[in-house]
Amino acid sequence: MTLVSRSWYTSSIASLYRKPDISGKNFGLFVRTLCPSINAHIRRTSFSGMVKELDMSKLVHDSSKSLTSRILGRLKDGLEIFVAPQASFAINCLAALSKCQFLRQIDLYHVSVGLGLRQLLRSLSKLSRLEKLSVRCKLDYDSDRGPLNIVWPPELKSLHFSAPINDNELPIFKSFPKSLTSLTLHNCPRLSVMSFAKLMVDFGDVLETFQFGPRISHSLEYTHLAHWLEYAPKLRRLSMPANSSSIRTGYETLEQVRYSAQNPHPLEHLEFDCTTFDSQGHEIDYEDIWLAIAEGYLGHVRRLSFRHQVNVQPWKTNERVLQDLDDLLRALAREDGQNAKTKEEDAGVSRYSSAAGLCHHGIAGADT
Repeated sequence: MTLVSRSWYTSSIASLYRKPDISGKNFGLFVRTLCPSINAHIRRTSFSGMVKELDMSKLVHDSSKSLTSRILGRLKDGLEIFVAPQASFAINCLAALSKCQFLRQIDLYHVSVGLGLRQLLRSLSKLSRLEKLSVRCKLDYDSDRGPLNIVWPPELKSLHFSAPINDNELPIFKSFPKSLTSLTLHNCPRLSVMSFAKLMVDFGDVLETFQFGPRISHSLEYTHLAHWLEYAPKLRRLSMPANSSSIRTGYETLEQVRYSAQNPHPLEHLEFDCTTFDSQGHEIDYEDIWLAIAEGYLGHVRRLSFRHQVNVQPWKTNERVLQDLDDLLRALAREDGQNAKTKEEDAGVSRYSSAAGLCHHGIAGADT
């Protein structure tokens, strides 16, 4: 209808260009429509102001770094969400990205070229509307002299961060804005337990979501989950490797155990990353999880998730316990009543396939 009716065209064209579905097949046409001339001041097009979400993640070698910069330059007056391509984004694209003042979300996580952290933040720190940032960085400063001029965007709420940092480089988090409520850390195997503890002491009181991936400090496996949660009183969702921490309370006296049961943490969603599961390594103690939810400090948990590799089922011998967990979570959600934060149909046990991005909710049926 848009092609044959001027009225339909006028009313629908803005919606069509708001979030274009870009792939290698149509990228050339998209570029010719958006950038009819290399010179930005010649033959400007009205379509550039309509694009609000630009997802270039499906492109591999269809673009170039200079073309990505040119596209960002054309979209700077309206772009709100940007997902970078893997191969055609680099440090020289940051100047154009920094001029997109309406950006709310930036995803640079799958960019193949390592981006220097200080140079990256120097470009993005003035984006006053930026709320969500996903990035994989390299460290472009001398940690012995301190990370100078590390300033994060002022209204940042969600950060997905991956960098090979160690304890000496922990000060890069010192300037986190108080608006930050969601933090994901991946590929930080050199961070010690003390560094994690300091991080939770400094920012745990504002975090609502905390996720740390499988390539994280192995020393965390000797700690107790209850101790981490004490530093994060507002945490609603926690995602962690399956072998990273003991579920048991870690409390020694009966009075401490009773107190933890009478004052459960507000955590609602607990997720275990089993993508690096090793049959010779640590196994999840499902009975401890059941006790912590039914009678202990995880009394507000209503969703339990397991992320795993395709065709790998580390829980195969624990189906009955998992079914009991699923029944327990649904029953607790039902008891919460009409005003429950998690409805009964959303409660229970879920399994996610990390490679395919698929989810199987509940216990019955074949694994995804």
